[in-house]
Formats: sequence, structure tokens, C-alpha cells
Amino acid sequence: MLRRPFFIYMAFRTVYIEKAVKVRLDLNNIVVNYEDDEYYINIDEIHTILFDDPRCNISLRLLSKLCEAGINVIFTDASHMPIGSLQSLYHHARAPKKIKMQMEWDKNSQIYLWTEIVKYKIQNQIETLKRKKKLDKIDLLNKMKEDIKLGDISNKEGIASRVYFKELFGDTFKRFDEEIINYAMNYIYQIIRSKIAQEIVSCGYIPALGICHKSEFNLYNLADDFIEPFRPICDYYVSEILSNCIEDYLTSEIKRKIVEILNYNIQYNQSTYKIHIVIQFYVQSLFHYLETGDLEYIKFPQLCYI
Repeated sequence: MLRRPFFIYMAFRTVYIEKAVKVRLDLNNIVVNYEDDEYYINIDEIHTILFDDPRCNISLRLLSKLCEAGINVIFTDASHMPIGSLQSLYHHARAPKKIKMQMEWDKNSQIYLWTEIVKYKIQNQIETLKRKKKLDKIDLLNKMKEDIKLGDISNKEGIASRVYFKELFGDTFKRFDEEIINYAMNYIYQIIRSKIAQEIVSCGYIPALGICHKSEFNLYNLADDFIEPFRPICDYYVSEILSNCIEDYLTSEIKRKIVEILNYNIQYNQSTYKIHIVIQFYVQSLFHYLETGDLEYIKFPQLCYI
């Protein structure tokens, strides 16, 4: 029987801030100052905060407090896309011990975990297509999932993704074109990625040391490994948000809806939780597997049952 992770955030708010003049700390509250008004938000209620205005003045005292509280803080660039996040350096009392363990994780266990991650990413792609009533490629994707070899040496992940995206968004869709669907997916991917990286650090590990992603230029290799099963879930919600959209860019309203995906309910280990809670459970459980080799810890997120 898989034990539930030992810790859970009680915070429930995702905060999106734009066009503010100043954001500061007052006791245990974030104070958001606009030209004619101000708003107070209790820090204990927040799990993620996104600052979407490079012109906004944010006090260093507030940033220190947010880092101390373990809140996921995300910043955007001049084009209003997530570009970076604030990570605490001291979220785990035994980080040196954990990092040593990370360097010594069993190679075969890492390969096996990556194989399972790819399988469940494709499974979640299948579930997303079913939910959208796009069924023509389901058998093909199931066959690809069944044919995955250890370590996905034949790159079924990449092949399945190309089939999946064209089925989900149409034959003319290209994953990295500059258009609103890609902007929206990249937006939520970066938010989920930063949340996963935050949880990795809070568990005492280094996000840069991946099990499959190994780029020397990527500080989030491990987060990029762990995020894969979440991508199709995000794709489903992005497609729902954009289903009646006539805009060709991300408006403030669309971005608010995308950020709110963190608070949507999904399934994990036969129970229902918000995505930001599942990220915590999921990351901790994968670390338990990598530490112990116990396959019972490998559980993946999925869309809620209809």
C-alpha cells in the first residue's frame, strides 16, 4: 500500500498580479498598491504568485518573506511570458545528504522511471483526446505506448507527441509556431515546471540533475523529466479555455484562467486533489521510489473521471 506523502500545503490561492504600482509586505500580508487602491492578501493563503508586469516595484523584504514561506514566485518578461522563478536555498535541513543520494541513484531505477513517465504521458494524451472526442489516433497511440522499450530508446515519446498534437489541434498545427495555442501551453508549462522545481528543492534535491534530460545549459532537467505526465492534462484545459476564443494573443483574462489551472482538480492515487497539491504528492513519491526502489511509489496524475 502506497503511503500518502507526509506534508501538504494548506495554501489555496494562485495570485496573478499585473499593472500594480508597488507590491510590499505588511506584517504577514502582501499589499498590492494600484494608483487609486490597494489590496491585502494573507501570505499563508498563497501557494503560487505570478508577477506579470516588469514595471512593478516589489520590495526585497517581501521577496525574502515569500522565499522563506516556500511560495512559488514566478516572474514574466517584457512579452508577458514566464521567464523565471524564485527558489529558496534552504528548504531542507539535510540537503547535502539528499544531494549525495541523488548523485548515487541506481541507474537502472532511473531508466525504468523514465520509461514509466513516457508511458503515462502517452496514456494522458490518449485520455485528453478521448475527452475531446477525437478518437481516430487512439489505437495508434495505444500501440506506441505498448511498444515502448526500456528507456524509450526508439523515441516513442516524440513520435506520439507529433501524432497527438495534430489530432488535438488540427493537421496544420505546429508545436513551436508563434500562435496563441502554443503561447498558452508554454505559459502553463512554465508555471507547472516552476512548481515542480520548487518541490524538488524543498525535498533537498537539485533540479538541474535529471534522469533523462541532461543538458548542461538547463537548470531544470529533473523538473523537465517529472513534468511530462502533466503536459497532456494542461493541454486539455488550455483547449477548453481557448475553445471559444477569438483573440490571437494572450489577454490578461486568458492568462488569469491559465494560471488558475493550478487549482483544478485531477486524479492521483485514486483520490481527487488540486493540481498544485498533486505536484507535491507526485514529486515526493517519485523520490521515495528513487531512494528505495519500491515500485509501489510510482503513481501518476490523470484527468478526473467523467
